[in-house]
This record gives sequence, C-alpha cells and structure tokens, in this order.
Amino acid sequence: MHKLPILLISLFLTTGLLSQTDDEKILELVQEGVQYHDSQNYDKAIKKYKEALALDKKSPLANYELAMTYSEKGDFPQSLKYANKVIKQKNEYVIPAYMVKGNVLDEQGRTKKSIKLFNKAIKETDGHYLLNYNLGINYFKEGDLDAASEQMIKAIMRNPTHASSHLYLALAQKRKEELVKSLLPIYYFLLLEPNSKRAENAYVLLQSDLSGDVSQDGFDETQVNIVVNDSEDNPYGSVELMINLMAAARFTDKHKDQTNEQYFLVTTKGVFEQLGALDIKAKDIWSDFYVPFFKQVKESKHFETFTQYVMQGTSDLATEWIAFHPDEVEDFFFWLNEGRGK
Repeated sequence: MHKLPILLISLFLTTGLLSQTDDEKILELVQEGVQYHDSQNYDKAIKKYKEALALDKKSPLANYELAMTYSEKGDFPQSLKYANKVIKQKNEYVIPAYMVKGNVLDEQGRTKKSIKLFNKAIKETDGHYLLNYNLGINYFKEGDLDAASEQMIKAIMRNPTHASSHLYLALAQKRKEELVKSLLPIYYFLLLEPNSKRAENAYVLLQSDLSGDVSQDGFDETQVNIVVNDSEDNPYGSVELMINLMAAARFTDKHKDQTNEQYFLVTTKGVFEQLGALDIKAKDIWSDFYVPFFKQVKESKHFETFTQYVMQGTSDLATEWIAFHPDEVEDFFFWLNEGRGK
C-alpha cells in the first residue's frame, strides 16, 4: 500500500518565510538540493540543505527539506529530528512536516502513534486533505474500516479531485461488503485517473461489483443463484437486486455473446437510473455527492463519453472511441468544469 509521495508537498514552498539577509542564497542552495533529491542523490541534497542551515539554522524550508530527504533515504531518526524542528515553529511548513513525521512513524511500524500524530495535526492546524488521507490509510491498515472511510470522506470533501481518497473509500466499503457504496467511488476514481496501473486494478474491481453475487448451478445450466442484501438498513437493496439480475442475464443464450464493454455500458446506465429514482433519507457522501453527480451524468448527453472515458485504461475499443471522438470528450469536460456535473 503506497501513499502519495511526500515530494508533492513542494507546493508549500514559499520564499516569504526566509529572512531578508540570506534569503536568495538559502533558496538557491535548497533548489540545488531539491534537484539532487529528485535524482535520488540524497547525500548531495543533504549537503546543500545543511549549507543553507549554516546561513540560518532555523530556516523552516531547509529543515523541512532535510526531513523529507532523510525520510526518502531511510534515515528515519534524522528525518524525525528535522521534522520536529519545523513542527515546533508552527509555520507554513507545519502540515507537510507533520506528514513526513506521520509517514516515518508508520514506516517504523508505529502506526498507532502515527494515527495519534495525524489526529493531533488535524486538530492543531487548519487541516489538509492529505492529512485526512494519510490518517485514513493508517486506519485502513489497522482494520478500522469505519474510521478509514470517515477520513477518506473528509479528504474528498476538502479536495474532490483527489483520486486516491475515492479509491481507498471504495476499498474500505468493499471490505465491508457494501456493493453500491464500493462501486460509486470507483467510478469517480476512474473519471479522475483512467490511465494507470491503479486504474486497471480499479476497473477489475468495478467489474467484480457489477457482476454482483451471482453463481450458476453446476448441475443445471438453467438455474442461477442470486444473493442480495435486502436488510432494512440497506437503502440500495433495489440497486443491488438489479445488478444481480443483469449479471444473471449474462448466463442466458440471449446475452452470451455480450462483450464486457457492452455489459459495462448497459449495467452502468441501469445503476445510475435506479440510483436517481431512489428516495434516500440518509445524508452522507453517497446520497449528497455521488448519487446526484452520476444521475446528472446519466441524464446528460455525455453518458456514453463518460463510460468510454472510464474504460479506456483497460479496453482497446474504448481507447479507440476516445481517439475518434475528441470533440465529445472536450464537451464532456467543459460540462464538468462548468459545474453542471457536480
């Protein structure tokens, strides 16, 4: 299980934190160090950062970069040393420093302590979606699926375009055997990240969800067994039943030649239609975020574009469709960015 590279936190880089005396030289040295870091020449990077500290030992930028580089090098005691220096200063680097420290603690096998640290960081700062995400990952590893889901949801609310949070929300719900609550975040993840190794795995997971809990009796080819969670506390029981019925239909002669792409399109259309017709009383990310979004996708002229787009990482036919319909793809994303798909 991999977390987002802490390297992304370079977005926090700002010269405003540096003193006016040696700020240009410190920034120059740090930039040189970052280049060495990016080429995995960690010792030279560390040397540059320490040259910067010689000019200002409290430099939050140099201390943070040292913490991050020592972490990448695997020197966790040194990483914690410099991360703690930044955290004590409570400056603009405090959130990325907390993330470095939390991930180091987790790498050391001190996941419970990492959880406590991330909770503290969220409480003592304005928060950040990556704090919630990393905390959620730790809860996931500890097997606390409810807490993991809660943190992934908070990360999504802070940044709906963070693909990994959607993915791990889906994985947590999959482990809880919540069919609909698993598949909707996967759809959204594939919209954000359709072409990657993770997308390939996510699409397989989605196909598994859309296959429902259906099996064929080995002694009677006309008999299909369907299992549905029809408990009163499952507002998506009718959607699950529809998924299972459509999956069962694939065993019949009428649909035996149906391609995976055809089945995906038809089943997705049915799922979105059924979800849009539900009167869900609960107020959560599924009823307030995912269901309205996918209902709008289904009702728009962009539904086929959506399905082809999310399939492109695993389907040559979808990839070909995308290549031959650039205008439709552009229109789809214009529609999304205008806010009509939110």
